[in-house]
Amino acid sequence: MPVQFKYARDFIIGGPGAAQLTPSFQLREYARHDGTVYIHRELAGAVQVLRDAIGMPLQIDSVLPAEGLGAGLEGRFVWVTAARLAEVHKSASRLAQEGHFRQVELRGGRIYLEMPDPAALPAMRPELAIANALRVTAAFETSGDPFQQVTGNFDGAGLSFGPLQVNLKTGTLQELFRRFEARNGPALQACFGGLWPAWQAMLRLPSRARQIAWADALSRGGRKTDFDPAWKAALQAVGRTPDFYAETLAYAYDVYGRKLIAALSWLHGLKPIRIDNLRCLASLYDLCVQQGSLDKARDAIRARVEREGPTDQFALTRIAVEERGKTALPEWRADCVSRRLCILERGPVVVSLSSKSAERENPQLYLLRNAPVSRIEQYLL
Repeated sequence: MPVQFKYARDFIIGGPGAAQLTPSFQLREYARHDGTVYIHRELAGAVQVLRDAIGMPLQIDSVLPAEGLGAGLEGRFVWVTAARLAEVHKSASRLAQEGHFRQVELRGGRIYLEMPDPAALPAMRPELAIANALRVTAAFETSGDPFQQVTGNFDGAGLSFGPLQVNLKTGTLQELFRRFEARNGPALQACFGGLWPAWQAMLRLPSRARQIAWADALSRGGRKTDFDPAWKAALQAVGRTPDFYAETLAYAYDVYGRKLIAALSWLHGLKPIRIDNLRCLASLYDLCVQQGSLDKARDAIRARVEREGPTDQFALTRIAVEERGKTALPEWRADCVSRRLCILERGPVVVSLSSKSAERENPQLYLLRNAPVSRIEQYLL
């Protein structure tokens, strides 16, 4: 069962001390001397983002004011320590420019991190918003680094790869690798090494059925979820290459970002409520990745909007994702809706539909800042 933390106005005030608040930190690491906890969830998320950025251990040193810093800001600051403080300070300062921190100070062998006013978090760049939404969606399907995911033919898709799980059956894997080669062919060939000729031969096979059969022969494990180690290593090398990371994000925007824009435009025409919060956008993005569009539920969404009269973007988004989820195959309806609401609420939500129940959770929810995304208005004209 998913862990339930206790909140008061988005400040975390309780929960199991040994539970993972974010992937690298347990709740008790933020506790005060008397064992109580009072830390804003946006700050906890920002500290995890910093930990991801530096790629090395980061310790919570104190949540108490000191050295003239933190007074009157309970729950909105933290002191941290690490092995290479100068690198951490540089990374934290860069994240401050993206709105994760309002103040970053290196004092006496530790770093002070203060979050912005939680009532007025800075707007996020659209590119960062899409990257974060992509990682959250990928975490529902895979574990670990989503750009390192290689999945065999357990589902008839042949070979699936990366955070979007592009695959041979749909032709999305072939398309993405064509984009990779156009962006940096020599680097792509270097990732495959001696397997490059065989990879090229696979892509030239006359049908997707033949390509799937090729992948099936290389799939490993009882359910064929794994893949031949040599090929897996080559594909993971692709996932670690900066050029291909950037191209994957561009592909995600071109394919699913445009679907998201279409959904936003339709909803705005139905009810002129500005949808710009990352949580709402990420929930709709997840819908676009899994279900494509709102088309199959437009009548149901329209009827419910007329009946309920939503007055804010969260209520409108909830109607959209719930009604579209109900049009999925009966066995997947509860799962679809639970995924979207987990993103919207930033926590597990139990959903029961068609005699099935689901309660999805996601380790990447800390990426979902309760912040607006800039330049959304240009998509609503």
